[in-house]
Amino acid sequence: MILTKYLDSIVSRETHKKLIKYADFLVNYNQKINLISKSTEKIVMSRHIEDSAQLIKFIDKNAKNILDIGSGAGFPGIVLELIKKDLNLNFKVELSEKSIKKCTYLQELSDYLKIDVVIHNDDVKKIKRKDYSVLVSRAFKPLSLFLEILEEGRINFNKILLLKGESHKKEMEEASKHWEINCDQHESVTNPLSKVFVINSVKRI
Repeated sequence: MILTKYLDSIVSRETHKKLIKYADFLVNYNQKINLISKSTEKIVMSRHIEDSAQLIKFIDKNAKNILDIGSGAGFPGIVLELIKKDLNLNFKVELSEKSIKKCTYLQELSDYLKIDVVIHNDDVKKIKRKDYSVLVSRAFKPLSLFLEILEEGRINFNKILLLKGESHKKEMEEASKHWEINCDQHESVTNPLSKVFVINSVKRI
């Protein structure tokens, strides 16, 4: 398994090896529980890991903690944890995942990769910590519902980074009916029809 051109430009050889270990572990575990689509098992590096890694360029050096909401297979939180040192970043990663089976996987993965992340096996609204430098999420909920969850959980943030697919326009239009959203949209490195949402502030209308 080789790295993509984008990943090769930002990570070291040592990190390269860790990302391959991650991908192999994920594909093997995917035989036990459904973590990713079977059709993407052979393109994990480009479809999932590279997609997650592109968020790193939007994270400031002063970021102290990151919460990955609906972490699932570990995207994007685990990827950001693995590549952060190559970008001279030193944030703490926390993962929020309701599924017990997926949390078991995340713990086994973290032990295997020898990384230190906090795993919350709970609804994100029930997490005790309420203040985060950055919130990240991939393939979790539509934007409007995502913002509702943050409001209900009283979760504070400096920035939100969301990986959005081809329905991104519809999601933003729907959310903008209820929220005033200060959001920069950036091209995805993995799909020209997708976007990276960089949300700096949100206010209910």
